[in-house]
Amino acid sequence: MFKKREETTKLAFYLSLTFLILVSAIGGCLVAFFQYYSLKVYPGVYCDSLYLGGLKENEAEMLLKESIEKTEKDGFNFFAETDKGKKEITVQSQLIALGDPDLSRRTVYFDTKETIKRALQFGREGNIFRRVVNVCSALIKHRNVELIFEINNQEISQTIKSSFTDLENPGKNAGFLVSSQGLALSKEENGFILDYELALAQFQKNLKVFKNEKIEVPVIIQVPQITIEESEEVFSSAQEIFKTAPFVLIYQDKKWAISPLEVGGWLELRKGQDNSVVLGINEERVKEFLQNISEKIDINPVPSKLEIKNDRVVEFQISQVGLILDQERSYKSIIKEILNKNKEIFLVVDTVEPLPLMDNIESLGIKELVGEGISDFLGSPKNRKINIKVGSEKLHGVLIKPDEEFSLIKTIGPVNEKAGFLQELVIKGDRTVPEFGGGLCQIGTTMFRLAINAGLPVVERSPHSYRVVYYEPAGTDATIYDPNPDLKFINDTGHHLLLQTKIEGNKLIFRFYGTPDGRKVETSSPKIFNVVNPPAPKFIETTELLFGEKKRIESAHPGADAEFKNIITFPNGITREEIWRSHYRPWPEVWLVGKEIEKTEILEGIGVGTVIPTE
Repeated sequence: MFKKREETTKLAFYLSLTFLILVSAIGGCLVAFFQYYSLKVYPGVYCDSLYLGGLKENEAEMLLKESIEKTEKDGFNFFAETDKGKKEITVQSQLIALGDPDLSRRTVYFDTKETIKRALQFGREGNIFRRVVNVCSALIKHRNVELIFEINNQEISQTIKSSFTDLENPGKNAGFLVSSQGLALSKEENGFILDYELALAQFQKNLKVFKNEKIEVPVIIQVPQITIEESEEVFSSAQEIFKTAPFVLIYQDKKWAISPLEVGGWLELRKGQDNSVVLGINEERVKEFLQNISEKIDINPVPSKLEIKNDRVVEFQISQVGLILDQERSYKSIIKEILNKNKEIFLVVDTVEPLPLMDNIESLGIKELVGEGISDFLGSPKNRKINIKVGSEKLHGVLIKPDEEFSLIKTIGPVNEKAGFLQELVIKGDRTVPEFGGGLCQIGTTMFRLAINAGLPVVERSPHSYRVVYYEPAGTDATIYDPNPDLKFINDTGHHLLLQTKIEGNKLIFRFYGTPDGRKVETSSPKIFNVVNPPAPKFIETTELLFGEKKRIESAHPGADAEFKNIITFPNGITREEIWRSHYRPWPEVWLVGKEIEKTEILEGIGVGTVIPTE
C-alpha cells in the first residue's frame, strides 16, 4: 500500500516536473520570439498582397514605397464613352506646373509611415495574453493592414470633369425662354451625364489593393422632373414679374438696375413640397450678379501695420473699418421682393472692424531682432518674382499677439488677380490651365525658416513632394496652397512679434522683432540620405503642341530623405528638441509631346447606366 502511494507520488512529481519544463520551454520560446520581433512586424501581417512580416520599420516602409511607386508610375487612366464620342485621359498623382514648382502638388498622398506604424502596432496592444492570442491567430489567418492614403477628390474630379464635359448632354427640365419680346416656355428634354463620384469611389478601391487599371466613368441617364404641361399655371406669374422689371438694387447712393432680360434669366421652375411646380429664383445666377456688385461695395478692413525706422517702431498703416456685402441675406431679400413684385430692393451690407492696436506702441515690447529667415529665388521667371513681391508686401508690418496661432494662408489672404497675383500654367489631365499661387512656397519656406530660427513651435508644415532648387538645402522648405497645406506656428514668447519683410536682389528676408526671452536655438545642418536616382523620363501627350513636337517642362530630380534637428533651450534649463523630417520622391524629366487629334467616333447608344431625374 505504501509502495503504491510512493509510486503515485513519483508519477505526480514527474508529471509536474514535465509540465514545468514544458511551460518553461514555451515561456522561453515566447520570450525569444518577442525579443527577435521586438523591432519587426510580426509574422502573418500583410498590406493587401504585400507581406510585411519579419521586416523592420525602415525595410517595410521601403518595400511599401516601391510598390506605391510602381502603382502610380504611369498615372491613373479614366475613360468614358457616350453617343457623343469616347475619350481617355491620364491623371498624374502629381500635378505639374509648367513654369513654377510651387504649383506642382500631389493629388494622391500615400502615408507610408502611418501604414507601417499600424503594421508594427499589431500584436503589441493589450495585455500579454491578448498579444499572444493575436500573434498566434495571425499565423493561422493573415491580418491585413490597410494602405493609408488621401485623395484630393475635388482636384481629380475637376480634372476629369473638364476633360469629359464635351461627352455629356445634360437633360433639361421645362424652363423659360427669354427674349426682348417676352417669356416663353421651353419643352423638357432627356439627356445624360457622367457619374464622376462612382468613378472616384472605384479609384479609391483600386488604390487600397495597389491596383492601377483603367477606370470607367459610367453614364447616368437624366429624366426631366418638370414637364411643360405642369408648368402652365406658374407661367402667368413669371410673365407678371417679367413685365414689372426693371428692379433696382440699392445701397446708400448706389443703384443697380435689373433689366427684364436679367430677371427672366433668374426665374426658374422648381418642385414644391407637394411635388407641384412652383416659381423660384436661381441662387447661383443671383449670387454671380451680387459678386460683381460686391467689388463696388466691399472694402477689406485694414489692420494697423508697424515698421522699424531709425530703431523705432512707427505706424505706417492706420487701421480702417471694412465693408462686406452679405450675399446670403441680400439673396433672400431679392427673392422676397421680386416674387412680391416690389421694384426697390435694399442690399444688406455689414461693417467689419479691424483688430485694435494699443494706444502706446512702445508698450508692445518690440525692442530688438529675435529671428531671421532667408531664401534665394535666383532664376525665377517674371510672374513668380512678382508674386513673391506681392505676397511679402502683404506680410510686412504684421503684428502677432502673444500666444496667437499664426496662419500664413489666412494672413496672406485671397490669392487672385484683384490681390495683385499673376497666374502660371498647370497640367491637369490632357489640358493646361492657368492657376494662381506661384511663388507662395518661397514665402512659406522663408517663414518656416524664420519660425525655426526664432525657436517658435511650428504646429503645421508640409515639405514639397520633390526637391526644388529654390529651397536648398533640402529639408528646410515648406509648401503652402490655399486652403491647404498651410504653415502655422504659435507665438509663445510672451510678447508681441513684429514681422518685417524685404527683398534684396534675389534674396527674400523675413525678420521678427520683439522682446527676447533668453531662449537659445541650435539648428543642425540637414542630413541628406536614401538618395534615389530619378526614374526614366515621363512623356505626356497633349493637343496643345503640333503632332510629334516635344517640349521639356520639368528637369529630373533625385529622390532623398532629409532631416535636421532644432534644439531650443530656455533660461530655466528646459529644452525642446525637434526633429524635422522630409521625404522627397525621385522625379523624372517630364516632356510634353504633341499627339495626333483623332476624329470623334460616333457611337451607337450610350450603354447601360443609372437613371436619375434632371436637377
